[in-house]
Amino acid sequence: MTFPSDAIIARSLAPLTTDVDGEVVMLDIESGSYFNLDRIGAAIWAQLETPIAFEDLCQGLHRTYAASLETIRQDVSALLVEMQAHKLVSVSAP
Repeated sequence: MTFPSDAIIARSLAPLTTDVDGEVVMLDIESGSYFNLDRIGAAIWAQLETPIAFEDLCQGLHRTYAASLETIRQDVSALLVEMQAHKLVSVSAP
């Protein structure tokens, strides 16, 4: 699944998070679920501190990482789908 370019992504306030050596460790107390984001996932999480359009998120990552924009869109979409399923992020139309 690829999100519409203008979809607004925002992170949930529910999980407790901490930075551990550049990675993000998350605990959702309500569900008891534990999540770990690697350095790139942590960079995405940091960008989601302020709600952001999907395409803006991907373009920013493209400027930072040596990957094609299409690969970034696919990988970010996959991560966001998983995060959305665990209620770590919300996705809305502008």
